[in-house]
Amino acid sequence: MINASEHLHYRAVASDDEQFALNTALAYNLSLDAARRAPWSVASDMRRGLYRNGRLVTQCALYPLRVAHGGGGTIPAGGIGLVATPPEERRRGHAARLLREVCDELRSRGTPLSLLSAQRRSFYWRYGWATFYEARRFSGEPALFAPFRAQRAGAWVRLDDSESAVAELDAIYRGALRGRFGPLERTADWWQTRVLLSGDGSPRRAYVWRDDVGHGRSYAIVSVESSERGRLLQCREAVALDPQARAQIFAFFSAFEDQCIDVVFNAPADAPVQALMPDPLQCAMMPGLMLRIVDVAQALEAHSFPREVAGRLTLEVVDDWLEHNNGVFALEAEGGNVRVRRLDAAMEADMRCDVRTLTQIYSRYLRPRTAAAFGLLDVRSRPALALIERLFAGLAPYASDRF
Repeated sequence: MINASEHLHYRAVASDDEQFALNTALAYNLSLDAARRAPWSVASDMRRGLYRNGRLVTQCALYPLRVAHGGGGTIPAGGIGLVATPPEERRRGHAARLLREVCDELRSRGTPLSLLSAQRRSFYWRYGWATFYEARRFSGEPALFAPFRAQRAGAWVRLDDSESAVAELDAIYRGALRGRFGPLERTADWWQTRVLLSGDGSPRRAYVWRDDVGHGRSYAIVSVESSERGRLLQCREAVALDPQARAQIFAFFSAFEDQCIDVVFNAPADAPVQALMPDPLQCAMMPGLMLRIVDVAQALEAHSFPREVAGRLTLEVVDDWLEHNNGVFALEAEGGNVRVRRLDAAMEADMRCDVRTLTQIYSRYLRPRTAAAFGLLDVRSRPALALIERLFAGLAPYASDRF
């Protein structure tokens, strides 16, 4: 419970405040030395905390991110990570207070979305975050990929973590995931410390496939890891620009037949991987990052929509934590954009939902018709439902980053 008499102050955490690393080490089962190194360490301008009498009582990292909206552009988002509270300060409402302060900061600087990777999803769901995509995790023996050897062409090249290597990887990454909501815009530093390094700071191996004229068209970032059954080829990311380039990835997996018992990789929920395989792989659905709309009007106006869809609908949003999101909004769509106006709260809207459902519709994770069928979207106008269905049509969302 929050003690109203406590005077807690929200501010950036100074670089010399050792409590940040101590809290990180304790919360994430790290050594103090590991908590001070990438990818766990963060710049002081990204550290946030609540202080009482000069002591840090809860903390997080606040990453300035940009999320692809699927229309060729990005939306600013605040990534929340490294949430940690020392044991003696837990169960006092500090983390909830910190999240609220972070949301207020994001809104004040025009950042309409917040992302986080949750260990306890129910805790963040309580405050309006919702899972916004699922990934399919495939696994199988390397020999299952052997039929793709017949399609081998070009050459695989191992890359280092230089700027030129990162630039080549990034061009493939952006091209292959175009049209999806969710992929993060990656800086060179993000590639080097978050993608090409594992959680313990050890390097991953990055390979790019180049066609016969030297163009990079797919890549795989992998590591060989031990398990109870034997060694696994863990694929951090496998991305291809086209079917031929994707076949090269599968042929590449087959090359580990004598070294690993299984290959493990993720793909978007709508990727027809099993349709490509002569023999099926094991498959599990994995929940992805959580997303929150911090400001409804800002978020909708920052999104991208099909240019051919035009029309008007009204939507009532219920947000039991961020009061400024409550209300009735008019959405007027034209030319790929939506203009949003707040209407009289007493007006009956075409449809009504809470902020979590809106977040999942917004990311294209949840189809509006499906939401209506399951009672998550209260629809009072069938034409409005048809319009919002067309507005949020598109590929399934996906991201492959954690923070």
